[in-house]
Amino acid sequence: MDKKTKRWVLAGGGAAAVAVIVAGVLVLWPDDDRAAEHGPDRVAPGVVAQQFFTAVTSGQAGQAAAVTDAADVAGEVIARTRQGMSGAAFQARLGRLPQVADGATTTEVDADITWTLPGGVPLEYATEVELRLVDARWRVHWAPTVLHPRLAEGQSLAYTTTPADGALLDRTGRPVPPGFAPVVMGSVRAAVGALKGTPGWQVAVVDRAGAAVAVLLEQKAQVAQSTTVTLDPGTQAAAQAAVDQVGAQQAMLVAIQPSTGEILAVAQNPAVGHDPLALYGHYEPGSTFKVVTATAAMTGGLATADTPVPCPGQATIGTRHITNDDSFELGTVPLHRAFAASCNTSFSQLAASLPATALPRAAAYFGLASDFAVAGITTNTGKVPPAESVPARVEAGIGQGEVQATPFGMALVAATVANGRTPVPRLIREIPTEGQAPAALPGGVVGALRSMMGEVVTGGTARELAGYGAVRGKTGTAQFGDGTRSHGWFIGYRGDLAFAVLVVNGGSSKAAVAATGTFLGGL
Repeated sequence: MDKKTKRWVLAGGGAAAVAVIVAGVLVLWPDDDRAAEHGPDRVAPGVVAQQFFTAVTSGQAGQAAAVTDAADVAGEVIARTRQGMSGAAFQARLGRLPQVADGATTTEVDADITWTLPGGVPLEYATEVELRLVDARWRVHWAPTVLHPRLAEGQSLAYTTTPADGALLDRTGRPVPPGFAPVVMGSVRAAVGALKGTPGWQVAVVDRAGAAVAVLLEQKAQVAQSTTVTLDPGTQAAAQAAVDQVGAQQAMLVAIQPSTGEILAVAQNPAVGHDPLALYGHYEPGSTFKVVTATAAMTGGLATADTPVPCPGQATIGTRHITNDDSFELGTVPLHRAFAASCNTSFSQLAASLPATALPRAAAYFGLASDFAVAGITTNTGKVPPAESVPARVEAGIGQGEVQATPFGMALVAATVANGRTPVPRLIREIPTEGQAPAALPGGVVGALRSMMGEVVTGGTARELAGYGAVRGKTGTAQFGDGTRSHGWFIGYRGDLAFAVLVVNGGSSKAAVAATGTFLGGL
């Protein structure tokens, strides 16, 4: 071997591996003079530098610090840097070591450093290592610049990532949890997509608190937009509890914010199954449709809220025989009183006296003729065809015959009364609904309907709800099939919350009123 052997030293690897390979870096050590120069037990400065970087490579901060002249300080910074650069592989290539003259107490060696970041991106730089003879032993003279030339006292390196995925949020700004509002969230997720972005990252010099002092290398995140559903967690939970307590009958509840049209809750009990019938299932609305019939009478000049109307227990109108619940009779009373008591004979007679298109025109004020395309869900409001014959108008006037509506549509009816105009419904804030709101209700009609719906609760068919605040609404018992069975309905509003409750085959409105009490009590 030549007297001046050429040795190349490479220290490298990840946090869990160390490789020391003879390759690449020129270090001149005169082999036959080595013992005489350094003494039989003294480790050469180049070997000490190699020991230092090998220990750094393996994440052994204590071992690396042990070959420095400031073990405590060095160990802390090395440990913080290795922790901060977790996931990045470290490699050091030592440069040419100068000849150490007799009596010399210091020398220097260059090092090329590479951190291979997750994803394979390299962070490369050169640094300089000073070695000093301390107590007859060579030591790496500690300075933070040994790890990176831009490090100062108390600083270290850190690799951090920036999340880029968007999130599906509820109206409170919190991520939508698993199992939330299952009636609608499946179709919502399909509408908004994966919400995946490209994460970002950076390598920075950080202080003891972890705050970035200088960014050394970075890739900006390409952030996907978060999406907000209008559902309210508290309202949704109360709605679900309300329908779940019904039992064996199918039960549904839809809640809407009248001022904005934002859908606050859509709930169905297990008896309904997975199809979102609350949004597009058609059912006879029964006496809840008297809101529309009263509007047709008032806008057509047939009656006001104070107009006296007869309310016999039974009446034959055209070819139809109409009966009140348990054949109750009130005699002649103001229209608002007949509304609060849900007098079928009064409203059938009013409807019989209206033109064929009066009820469809009135229903249009409430969105029951609107075709809204709400992003994230499929909806329908109902169908109110013209009633060409008197018998057809008699049945339509009390929400029977060919008149049908969905719980979603009847929630819009209640929201229209509360707001004065049908709000355009929305479920995903970032995606507007397609469709136009109908014309606003005439002011006098709005005031009359609000008062009449209030009387339903204070002295009418929904007195059980009087203890739940300023609730206004309308009950409905809707016969279907052969007429021996009935759906139970309640539609109404309280403040800026409008809703419709349906209990399929509930027998009467009482089941829906009870569910409404559970709902309002849970808010």
